[in-house]
Order: sequence, then C-alpha cells, then structure tokens
Amino acid sequence: MKTLLLALAVVAFMCLGSGESSHCCFQCNHKTLQGCATPKPCKESYNTCYTVYVPEKNGELKWYMKACGRMCPTARYREIVKCCNTQECNND
Repeated sequence: MKTLLLALAVVAFMCLGSGESSHCCFQCNHKTLQGCATPKPCKESYNTCYTVYVPEKNGELKWYMKACGRMCPTARYREIVKCCNTQECNND
C-alpha cells in the first residue's frame, strides 16, 4: 500500500509540478495493459491525449491504444479516435 501511494505521489509530482512539458496521459496499447495503471509524462509540446478504438467482431468498440500527441491523429479505416487536452483525460 505504501509503495502504491509513493508511486502515485511521484506521478503526480511529475505530471503537475514541472511546467509546460509536464502534460500527462495514459500511454499503452491493448498488449501492455499494465502500462495503463498510471499516467506518464508526455514529450514536450505533446499536449493532446488520445484513445484509439476499434470494433470487435460483435460490433462493440474496444480501446486499442492510448497515447500523447501534438495533435489529434486521423483515424484509419475502422478506427475511432477520441482526443482531449486536459491532464489524464484518456482514462476511459
């Protein structure tokens, strides 16, 4: 429990305390689910968080990738991209 609290405190400090380049987003893909547990700092000037969704065989949308970007990426065939510009906003 103490380790988890310390990890969250470190992430909060990195994401909130270091100026312009401190925008944080969840960054992972469908294969690295453990990487989605906490947000990570984005590269400098990457102030857009986004989530890419793809339809499953049953038609239900499932997220495929979460990342940072300079701008909202263009969706490819059969993808839906949801973008946002606030801290950790791609946590769905």
